[in-house]
Formats: sequence, structure tokens, C-alpha cells
Amino acid sequence: MDAAYSQRSYRRAAVQEASPAGLVVILYDLLVEDLQAAAQAIRDGDIEERSLQLKHALLVLQILEGSLDMEQGGAAARSLAAFYSYLRGQLLNAQFRNDDEVLTRQIALIFDVREAWRTIEKPRMAADVAITPSPILTAPCDDRDLRDSNQWSA
Repeated sequence: MDAAYSQRSYRRAAVQEASPAGLVVILYDLLVEDLQAAAQAIRDGDIEERSLQLKHALLVLQILEGSLDMEQGGAAARSLAAFYSYLRGQLLNAQFRNDDEVLTRQIALIFDVREAWRTIEKPRMAADVAITPSPILTAPCDDRDLRDSNQWSA
């Protein structure tokens, strides 16, 4: 069993058990992974990989943006829509300029917003652990993911 298979299995289980806020956190995680891979591809001079990763990041942004309820979400939904629009513009900027620093700055912003969503999710996670340990929380973790993420934990 390879690491990619384990990661997909872990993510599938996480998605199946996630609350709506938890799903948003998972999408932010995917977005960060895509941007980290794209930044690395820029540093490696791999244009095809950079384009592939940024294309996937844009699809994740589309999902996040499509999930916004502009009628009931009020100012929060409008703020998130503006944030996603800004991110999209910056990803296109990084693509055209071949600039990994642009992506690094966006990753930092995404971490900040992701943390807000995790704050919403924490009470639910604490309740789940208090009742029954979740298999997601006890699943093996790839240490490489922790090293790459510096500022957050899964």
C-alpha cells in the first residue's frame, strides 16, 4: 500500500464524517496542497506540473465559491466571495508570472481563513472524541505532511 493510497483513504473517511465546516477545512487543505505543489513545480521549472496544480486549485476555489449562500450568508458570504475572487486573481498572476512567492503569500492567507473554519469545527470535534474516538483522529499520519504544513495540523 503506497502513501498516496493511504492519503486518499484517510481523506475519503474524513469527508464522509465531516460537518459542513469540516468539509470547508478539507477543501482549504486541498487548496494549500495544490499551491505548495505548484510553488515547488515553479522552483523546479516544471511548467506542466505547475499548470496542473494551479488548475486543480482553481477547481477547488470554484467549489468553495459555489457553496456560498449569498442570500442567507450575509456579510460573511460576501467577504468569502471577495476573498475567493482575490485568490483566483493571484493564482492566475502566479501562473502568468511563474512566481512562487505569489503562491507562498496566498498560502499564508489561506491558513488564516482555514483557522477560522477550524475554530467553528473544534466544538464538534471535541464532542465526537468525547463520545467515541473517531477513526480519522487515530489514522496514521504522514510525517511529511506535517513538515510541509508548518502552521497547521490535521
